[in-house]
Amino acid sequence: MTLEYEKILPKVKDLVATAVSRQRQLESQQKEIAQKLTDYATDRDAIARSLKIAQEKTGGKLYAAEPHPAYAHEPLNAGVTAVNLPDTAVIIGGDGSQVLPDRHAPYLYYLINIGVIIYYHGQQRAPDVFTKPTLEYPGVDWQADEAKFTSSAVSIQRDLDEIGALADTACQQSGQTEAPVLALLDQRMLYWPIGSSNPKEDQNIVNQWIGALRRVETCHRENGPTYLAGYISQPGTSAVVNMLRALDIDKVDETTGEYLLDPDILMKRSAGLVDAALFAEILQPGERSTVFVNISANNQTFANQGQEVCFFYLHPGGGGKNIARVDVPRWLADDTTAVDQIHALIYDQCKTAFPYVLVRADEIAVILSQDRDYLEKMIAVGMGPDFALRQGSAKQIGKDLARSSPAHYGE
Repeated sequence: MTLEYEKILPKVKDLVATAVSRQRQLESQQKEIAQKLTDYATDRDAIARSLKIAQEKTGGKLYAAEPHPAYAHEPLNAGVTAVNLPDTAVIIGGDGSQVLPDRHAPYLYYLINIGVIIYYHGQQRAPDVFTKPTLEYPGVDWQADEAKFTSSAVSIQRDLDEIGALADTACQQSGQTEAPVLALLDQRMLYWPIGSSNPKEDQNIVNQWIGALRRVETCHRENGPTYLAGYISQPGTSAVVNMLRALDIDKVDETTGEYLLDPDILMKRSAGLVDAALFAEILQPGERSTVFVNISANNQTFANQGQEVCFFYLHPGGGGKNIARVDVPRWLADDTTAVDQIHALIYDQCKTAFPYVLVRADEIAVILSQDRDYLEKMIAVGMGPDFALRQGSAKQIGKDLARSSPAHYGE
């Protein structure tokens, strides 16, 4: 049965009207925030004072950004052109895909496939590619393994496998070349697990993630330029916006005597207006913003282990006002030459507005439906005649039957 659109048409009309009204409000707010960016483009002392007060008023729970001191010469409202593109470099892209566990299937497993491409920038050499598949299933003690077979647990494990494969490959390459090595991750670097409700386990996951960053840092110190960056397309964060809002933290309305800003706003990750919209009006293709340090409780955890995360915004080209965010650890952000090279190498990769190595890594990692079908046939054959006695759940059998042949039920 198809969806009866006429029954939801009034809600669709209301949705459109609400979206248009909201967009107009955001445009008005964006103009105000953009003006603050211009007014305080070089006044970093005023920003620092406001952020200090905001930290106090939010009880240390401030979510914002602060300009990195090594880039004080860069106005906040101006783009920085890509420079210092290395003649040769090794660029590594990694991505992952997964087959999630299906509790309605006759057997339980999950599959993770990590795809990695090693691209030799400036060299007459074809890229190298490889995959790292992992198949997991419950042991004899089913209940002891049950927590591993949830969608969130598998997604987290895939994330850890991705960063681990990138770190290992970057370190391997850095020991074989004098050229800069850049490992590019297709997600944020300030990682925190989503879907977990166990703080102790969350911290263990974050520690594993930070361990991968630390391995790259060690290779960077020992072997020469070994970079790691996270690339986020269409970021929805508002750290810089909150930084600019914080400038009103101690201002009072002369008419009402009330504070202009509720500190609770500065504890939220997004209140509608995002940083990308702000920098879309500033950056030209190939330009980046100045570098910022993330201010958040999560980043303090990273900072405590020497892996504080910084970022800049980038216009990758390709037409339109597409803005990306690039995350880098503090030990790289402190090095302006490293940031110049990361900026230039990533932009050089964005011939189609998205880094080539990440496009290829996704293509390499993806698990196609025919791959899954073949795997399940292998499992079925391997289980032998006894497999015929095992079936999927009644719920799944009923759904499959109804979807494939509604006439079976006299419809």
